[in-house]
Amino acid sequence: MSIRVKLAIVLVLAMAASTMAAGAVFVAIQRRALRQSEDEKVRLLMANVRTMAEESRLARDPLMLLDYLTFLDKDRAEVVFTRARIGGEWQTHREAGAPPAADSVRTETVHLPGGDASEVSIEVLFSRKVLDERLRQAYRVLGRDLGRAAAVVLLLGVLLSVPLGWTLSKRLVAIEEALEEIGAGKLGTRVPDEGSDEVARLARGLNDMTARLRELDELKRTFVASVTHELRSPLGAIESYVKALLRDARGLDADERRQLERVRENAARLGHFVTSLLDMAKIERGKLDFHPRMTDVARVVEDAVLFLMTRAQEDGKTLEFKGEAGLPSIGADPDLVTQVVTNLVSNAVKFTRAGGRVDVALKRVPDGLECAVSDTGVGIPPEALARIFTPFERVRNPLKAGGAGLGLAISKAIVEMHKGRIGVTSDPGRGSRFYFVLPIAPAPTPTPPPDNKSLIGTPG
Repeated sequence: MSIRVKLAIVLVLAMAASTMAAGAVFVAIQRRALRQSEDEKVRLLMANVRTMAEESRLARDPLMLLDYLTFLDKDRAEVVFTRARIGGEWQTHREAGAPPAADSVRTETVHLPGGDASEVSIEVLFSRKVLDERLRQAYRVLGRDLGRAAAVVLLLGVLLSVPLGWTLSKRLVAIEEALEEIGAGKLGTRVPDEGSDEVARLARGLNDMTARLRELDELKRTFVASVTHELRSPLGAIESYVKALLRDARGLDADERRQLERVRENAARLGHFVTSLLDMAKIERGKLDFHPRMTDVARVVEDAVLFLMTRAQEDGKTLEFKGEAGLPSIGADPDLVTQVVTNLVSNAVKFTRAGGRVDVALKRVPDGLECAVSDTGVGIPPEALARIFTPFERVRNPLKAGGAGLGLAISKAIVEMHKGRIGVTSDPGRGSRFYFVLPIAPAPTPTPPPDNKSLIGTPG
């Protein structure tokens, strides 16, 4: 789950929690206010009763009070019984029956002191059921209005949390993307570092690290280029002297000839490694000789396979080529395509046990010509597939076959120079299938890779 989604969820949950907390406080306040309002209504009604009783006593007309109480019984639903004590005797209107049970009513009284003849006491019984129902009705209205308000707030929260989360996490996402690009070798990547908060300091640290990495990468390129150039000449000289000694070996015994052969083989292997380093350095600097022209790829692939067939047969392995008929010529550099085919076929032969088989097939696919090299070798572990085309990446294998780990990286760079694609599928213990596809198009214009991307020693 991305940080933007997490932040949006946190904002929505925080807003929901805040809304619920505010709603709970509001409900508690409103409940108390509603109950106080009902109590105030009862108090006002009893104040009116007192006023009427005083007027009735001043007018010496008890019927005024009794008529008013009769009116309350009929007009006010919450009033269930009224009576007045005038001159020491309780009086009610004709329709009034016996007072209801005490646990179902709320009794309020008004007492006007005076002599025996003028003393007045009034009892008004309010229905608890009616009063409670009024409160419940008010609570329902309150809950409905509060629910609508909460729904609107939550909806606004959801709608606002996504852009707000995007805004808050924008710089963190930019740093994450920059780290991915740096991991892919794009050392010129920078991120905005304005501000003084923690994220801004992190961005400045990332930019400083990137600048230092570029300096180190440039030093590494210079060092590799210098060392390989310095090694190439003496290695060539050693190989030439050894070959000359082997041609005129009349004074050498068998053991000396064997030692010289080992020197020659190791010098040749080291020379191949140095050549690969130089090729990689040229590729990353955009200086590899790339001369695309209309090329018969079928003939190029077949020639490369035939060149390696003798080696495969000497190792007890079968190597065959099958090309689809009628394949068109395409714009490509035949020398570089030969190098790619040679690298893939050599690896397939090297990682296949004696008695195994390597098949090279060339056919047309929707986006170009596909050359596939399939073997019955040891295969590649799934965890190594993602880095198999990384420079100096070597996979452990039961055959303990070694190498510099540059051939596949060079092949990938060459295919991408042709605007093509390269890939691999593998079943450990049963074999692998390397393939590359070159587009059917006129010869592409040579385009060097970006200056800020190093292929040597950079994770790919």
